[in-house]
Amino acid sequence: MIKIPELVCNVCGARKEVPICCNKSMMVKDDYLLCCCSDECAYQPIPECCGQSMEYYE
Repeated sequence: MIKIPELVCNVCGARKEVPICCNKSMMVKDDYLLCCCSDECAYQPIPECCGQSMEYYE
């Protein structure tokens, strides 16, 4: 079984797939989502839920 990375809200438990950029899953680095394929998309903020950033789980 392939484990798909996801973002989870630690308050309400909502789950969301990690965004795809340049046909690949983004990774989390320095509290941002990171696309390693392009300088144009590079760092993007982690989505929020219940007033706080969601946590990344693999």
